[in-house]
Formats: sequence, structure tokens, C-alpha cells
Amino acid sequence: MTTSAPEPTRNSAIKIAIVVIPTLLILSICIALYLGANADQEESKPLVGEVTVSEMADYLTKLNTMIGERDVRTPSGQKALRQIAAITMGSLGPENLGYEIFKSQSDSAEGLLWPSIWIKAGDRESINPVVLAVPQAESGTGIAFAYGLAEYLTSHQTKVGVRIFFYSPLQDDDLPAWVWARCSEEGETLKGFIKVTGGGADMDWAELRSPAASQSLVTTLTERKGWDSNIRLKEEDAPYLEIRLSERQRGTRSEQAQRLIRMMPLVKELVEDLAEAQ
Repeated sequence: MTTSAPEPTRNSAIKIAIVVIPTLLILSICIALYLGANADQEESKPLVGEVTVSEMADYLTKLNTMIGERDVRTPSGQKALRQIAAITMGSLGPENLGYEIFKSQSDSAEGLLWPSIWIKAGDRESINPVVLAVPQAESGTGIAFAYGLAEYLTSHQTKVGVRIFFYSPLQDDDLPAWVWARCSEEGETLKGFIKVTGGGADMDWAELRSPAASQSLVTTLTERKGWDSNIRLKEEDAPYLEIRLSERQRGTRSEQAQRLIRMMPLVKELVEDLAEAQ
């Protein structure tokens, strides 16, 4: 005589469910956390792309025409500064170019904190970076160029560490030291410093001002690459290297965008030469 195994009772099924369901929930949470962590890591890596004329022209229009004068003293100026900060983080951050956004909020004025924002490009692990400092309260042309350069460096890679730093209008007289104090980490050394802004002559790509110690380097670079006919070198002993990009006076916005894109290989090589010279 054979006997069949007893069928599971309703109580035993409930007991099994009590054990299995929490286990499945914990497992699914662990998987979600793992995938989420990996997604965050992927987002922090810049996306390879190529800056276009239409993209640069759009940046120039938005930053020079649609947003007003930026300052910390007036409500309208404060609003414009907040807009610039939002556009910078949105354009360069994970949802667009994919850079990790760094912020310093150590500066205050009018009872408010004003952030400095930067990204790490090129060799992002470098402890000897060259810093490109971009003022948020001056011409939007410098800011637009910095956005384009950040994208340019994703497809024209350099082994030099590059920090593109957007700063609030609260800097002191020693701009390189002021900037470095906000974007440096322990054990790092500043290999080079360049301020990038607008205000250059209409017929040139840009004006370059440099300390006496860097004038030979800048002259050699522009002559070697045949850029000397488009770049105006100011013969003066400046406190730091400064690039004043051409503004649009007579030409179209697209023509201005083309000039800025042509400046990007020069700035990349200038960064590399500064890093090698130090």
C-alpha cells in the first residue's frame, strides 16, 4: 500500500511566503543599488562629442543677449548670476556633457552665498593641473568658449589635467591664488593659470596678455602654428596669462562662433606648453 505525500497546508504556504518575499525584496534592493552606483559612475565620465558652430552660436546668444548684467548688488544682477550658474551646471553636468560638477560656496555678499563652479577635464586624476578661470560677471563670450572647450577636450584629449573654473565676482587682487584656494585639493600643485574672458578686438580671434616669463612661450606657440596673424599679443608685463576673446561687432553670430572654435586648438596647446614648461 502506497501513501501520497501530504499536500502543503495553507499555513505552510504563508510561512514560506513570509521567508521568501523579504529575501526577494532585499535582493532586488541590492541589485538596484548596484546598478544605481554604476549609473552614477558612468554619468561622471564626460561624453565624447564635437562642438559645432550652431551649438557655439546658441551659447553666445543665450549668454550675451538673453541674460542681463551680472552682479551681486542688485536683484536683477543676482538673478542673472543664478541663471549663469544654473546654465553652467546644466550644460556641463551629467545630463549633457557628463562632467562631474564641483562647487565651492565659501564666498558671500549681500547676505547670500555665491558659488564658484568647476570641472576636471583632460587627465582628471592629475594633481598638477592647469586652471582656466572664467569670470561669471564679465562677457558671456568667455563662458560660451569654456562650454565649447569642455566639449572639445572630450574628443581632442590631453594628458594634462585641466580645471575649468567659473568664479563669482568676489575675487581679490591675486586672482590665481584666490582661484586655486577654492579648487585645489591637498597635495596638488598649480602648473599654470589662464584667465579666459571676452573684450578682445573685433577683427582678431583674441588678445593675449602674459607675464614677462611667459611671453616667449606664447610668441613661439602662435608663430609655430601660424596663428600670429589672428592673435594680438599685448607687449606688457601682465600679472598672469589672460586671453580676451573677440566680441561680435560687425560679423554674424556664426562667424564669431567659428572664430572661437578655431581658438580651441591654440588654448589646448597653450595649456600643454604651460604644463611642460613649469
